[in-house]
Amino acid sequence: MKKYLIRIYVTSEEIGIILNDAIDVGMIRLTQSFDGVNGLLAIYDGEVSQTALKVLMSLGVKYFPLNEYGDFVITCPNCGERIDDNMILLEYDENVLSGYNILCNKHDCGTQMADVKFILD
Repeated sequence: MKKYLIRIYVTSEEIGIILNDAIDVGMIRLTQSFDGVNGLLAIYDGEVSQTALKVLMSLGVKYFPLNEYGDFVITCPNCGERIDDNMILLEYDENVLSGYNILCNKHDCGTQMADVKFILD
């Protein structure tokens, strides 16, 4: 069974409770976590199954893939262009801890939170 490493954004207390419950029952295998900044409560990096990912998506949890990029369509919310691998923010600096995950240089969009679509069903 394929596993996905994803960055999960804790945008509200309610989402935090849901994610902590999912970790407790083994739906998410937490690998690291960070306190968020500028209004983002936290970031959790974790490993999930395809089923768990679909559950998180159905709950409206914001996430970003950190592996298996071919299973996702990642686009800039500003210009709509598909994101290249070198545009993905990987260093946990203030941009990432604020919820940004891409630096779109196709139309000078700058740092953004990408639109992510899971394409495997």
